[in-house]
Amino acid sequence: MRRTVLLVLLVPLLALAACSRPSDVAPPVAAAAPATASPAPTAAPGLDGDAAVAAFRGYLREQALAVNAGTADPAAVPGFTATLTPAALSWALPLLADNLGDRMPGPYPSGVLESRRPAEDRVELRVCLQDRGWQVDRTSGQTLNAAHHGTAQVVVVRVDDRWLVDDVVADGGDCAATDVVPERF
Repeated sequence: MRRTVLLVLLVPLLALAACSRPSDVAPPVAAAAPATASPAPTAAPGLDGDAAVAAFRGYLREQALAVNAGTADPAAVPGFTATLTPAALSWALPLLADNLGDRMPGPYPSGVLESRRPAEDRVELRVCLQDRGWQVDRTSGQTLNAAHHGTAQVVVVRVDDRWLVDDVVADGGDCAATDVVPERF
């Protein structure tokens, strides 16, 4: 289930500067810029400035950029791989490779519902994700399936001075579109 959820998830990026280096992949050029900026992502109170939350959002953004780049070897996209622990790379890279034919209008919409810090270097997030209906066909621009929102557990760990995503697993919970905020490139 983890493998299905990973690439069918994910969220607006507020800031990842402290968690990883800037992306190697530029966002796609849009035909027209949106009239207004994307709203701030949904988050449990007090989580907006949390470095672990920013790391998760950065992972989602880099994942979307890597899918859009269509690089045959996702491991060659350092901006994406820099958001993950070595253990996470073992499941994240194959999932990313499976989705390279699609296009993502931005990071998967998500919102942080809860945050627990069982250790100084480990944060466990419960998130709501639009886990289907976000990716679009590169040719037609049509969404690949109907929108669906579900909850997932995310583990973010601090390695040296950086927060990295270690695991993303669907937990079968329900949430709604009002629990997430989309960000478009």
